[in-house]
Amino acid sequence: QLVVEKEREEVCQQIRMERIFNERDEVVRDHQNVERAFADLNQKYERAKEVVAGFQWTEDSLKCSVDSLSKRYTAGEEEFQRKKTEAEAQLAGVGEKLTESQRSKAREIVRLTAQLRKAEMKVSSLEEKIEQKSQENQELTAMCDDLLARVETASY
Repeated sequence: QLVVEKEREEVCQQIRMERIFNERDEVVRDHQNVERAFADLNQKYERAKEVVAGFQWTEDSLKCSVDSLSKRYTAGEEEFQRKKTEAEAQLAGVGEKLTESQRSKAREIVRLTAQLRKAEMKVSSLEEKIEQKSQENQELTAMCDDLLARVETASY
């Protein structure tokens, strides 16, 4: 009975050992799986760090580009406003000169129109004098012809 008991103990001990070995193997497998998962996770983490660093570099580069383009835009906008102001000032000056020139030309036209009227009146007056002188001439010519005719008649 002791032998049976001992054998039973050994069998129980062997079953416990198998369970312990199985548990140990399972723990080892779990540990290996955890190690693999950790390695994968660590690898993904390292890749993510590289990607984030790349993104950071790209972001910094883009920020510099934005700053540069913003400065260029602001400078261009200021240059545009300056040139626009200059052009408006020049346009105003040219407009004033044009207006003054138009006024001057209008005064010149009025002056020349007055001179033309004066000249036309003088021409009209001279034409009247010519007409008068022509009539006086005709009258004098008629008187001379009449006198000559009388002198000729009286001398015969």
